[in-house]
Amino acid sequence: MAKRKENSKSYILDIVAVVVLAVIIGITMPFSRKIEIELGLLYAVDASTVDESDVVDVSGSTVAYADGETASLSVHYLDVGQGDCTVIEFPDGKTMVIDGGENNKKTEQAIQSFIDVTLPTGFKYFDYAILTHPDSDHCGSLDYVLENYPARVVYRPNVEAVGTEKNPYSDPGKADLSAGAVTKDTAAYAKSVKAMYATTDEFTSRVLVTDPSDDSQTITGGAGDDEYTFTFYSPLSVSYKDWNNYSPIMILEYRGFRYALSGDAEKENEAEFVKKVADAKTDGVTDKYDVFTDDYTVNAIKAGHHGSSTSTSRDYLDVITTPDGAKSAFYIISCGAGNSYGHPHAETIDRLSEMGVPDENVLRTDIAGSIALTVRADESGEYKMFYGGKAAAPVVTVYVYRELLGIKLKWAVVAWTCFAVVAVLLTVHAVVTVRKNSKRK
Repeated sequence: MAKRKENSKSYILDIVAVVVLAVIIGITMPFSRKIEIELGLLYAVDASTVDESDVVDVSGSTVAYADGETASLSVHYLDVGQGDCTVIEFPDGKTMVIDGGENNKKTEQAIQSFIDVTLPTGFKYFDYAILTHPDSDHCGSLDYVLENYPARVVYRPNVEAVGTEKNPYSDPGKADLSAGAVTKDTAAYAKSVKAMYATTDEFTSRVLVTDPSDDSQTITGGAGDDEYTFTFYSPLSVSYKDWNNYSPIMILEYRGFRYALSGDAEKENEAEFVKKVADAKTDGVTDKYDVFTDDYTVNAIKAGHHGSSTSTSRDYLDVITTPDGAKSAFYIISCGAGNSYGHPHAETIDRLSEMGVPDENVLRTDIAGSIALTVRADESGEYKMFYGGKAAAPVVTVYVYRELLGIKLKWAVVAWTCFAVVAVLLTVHAVVTVRKNSKRK
């Protein structure tokens, strides 16, 4: 009887070990790309050295610079489906993330893949992070980003996070909000705010409530010709009925090139900005809104609210660019393929067409995937804006799997092969144990 119990115990332990190992491997599957890159199973090569059938798309962008060349300023509009996430690489090496897309694993993986492939090896933190407004398609995965890559300075909307009825939350930044600030009671927003105020061994993030009236919030960097500015121009009210209107209108400028970003700012927010600019022309006060003269031109305009008809109004466009400038500008629309909102709306596309914007200047993440607009010197030394970051003679870098005996070493193949080996060894162990116990009888 004792031998039987010993045999039974041995079987159970072996079965438990096999099940636990299978569960662990299963949990790692969603992170296959990251694991493959970390283990060197997936590696970068020049596209000209491999067959097209071997290429693996990791980031949605396969263009890299030739040896010795670096981008001066790159703005990456990530393909995160029906949501928003923008990453900026500044010329002095600093980085910024704006929004974090929807709260799902697919978005987290898209952002993580971009970081793994595009940002420097060993990347640990962002210098700046901005949450434009508290809707989940912008704040949803920002907690994941900040928990893994905290930001030195974080900008947040003037909205108190209170969690949900079942899971209430006490906003640590409540005292910094304006009097009359409203509350948002969603888990996604509470999680993103909680991540903003988390501390790390290296530093504690400085969290600011976005306030365009506070000129000290303007971000500057670089030196001489490489100086850049990142300026907030809205929102201009303490509270709004529509969460989208908490989104700031922001202008990034470098070497005479300008990018406009505005989250999901709707017509109300845009109208306040337009009025502020008009008033600045007659109030006799010198401030940052005076820069919007009749010849002011923005070169890249991120369409508000995923190309919704209620954003990117003609009045707003007329303020930030000239008629000729509007025709040559790039318009970036972040939206998911076949989304239920119908973004981008036909009215927005028609509006741009009526302004003379060519179809090829309207860049959509649901069609083009992740989009990069880079300002750098061409072969003559003249600074220009490049779509996709393409240099004069780019090296196209792609990713391929290492092989062993003609088999691609994908993480799934490696992991489950190891599992099979361990399962066989445990089975052999169980059989041997039973036989030994039988001989002792």
